[in-house]
Amino acid sequence: MGARRILISDLDGTLLGDDAALAEFAAWHAARRAAFRLVYASGRLYESVVESIRTTPLPKPDAIISGVGSEIHDFQTGAPWPEWNRNLTGWDAAGVRDALTRFSSLELQPEEFLSDYKVSYFARGLSESGLIEIRHSLDEAGFRTNLVYSSNRDLDVLPAHADKGQAARHVAEAWELKPCDVLTSGDSGNDAEMMSYDFKGIVVANAQPELRELSGPNVYHSRLSYAAGVLDGIRYWCGE
Repeated sequence: MGARRILISDLDGTLLGDDAALAEFAAWHAARRAAFRLVYASGRLYESVVESIRTTPLPKPDAIISGVGSEIHDFQTGAPWPEWNRNLTGWDAAGVRDALTRFSSLELQPEEFLSDYKVSYFARGLSESGLIEIRHSLDEAGFRTNLVYSSNRDLDVLPAHADKGQAARHVAEAWELKPCDVLTSGDSGNDAEMMSYDFKGIVVANAQPELRELSGPNVYHSRLSYAAGVLDGIRYWCGE
């Protein structure tokens, strides 16, 4: 692989949200495609991300992390990464849904937002103790899960080895890039794990409170929003 860096970015509220800034980002990437591989990491499912690429100025990526990190696809071929799917064996989405029916505070999201590896709920104002109770219930039922709560509303129940951060690390390792050469950008809680693993994180100015609270030497908080904030962060970390 010739590219020496990767940008792994969320879409909604990060690259998407300001059309003029997105066009500027697309022009920036077109001039640097040989140096930067591009990966989108979205809470949406793969087909929905592809539709956004088709209908907006989003540049074509090299790969897509979708379903809050539960899926990875090669964009050019559309094929899932089989080695990633092997990490998710033994997952039982129907069983997880059954185990959580007793929680009246959880509203199952429409089927179009669910997949074999992602069970998602609306859970507005869920407290930390509420999350602990849900996790305990799943543990007692024998499910090894990862709970991702974002925007004070969305609860995603994933296989234990799936989230955006673990998927991003898998992509970086598959392409043999050092963590310091991986840039990640996002705006909500389901992007928080992408700011780990010594990656260079970019938090856009319009981010949700749970992401604005992140701090550390590898997290840059831009004063600009949406794609403008992503470009600002790239220039901060890379000078490009």
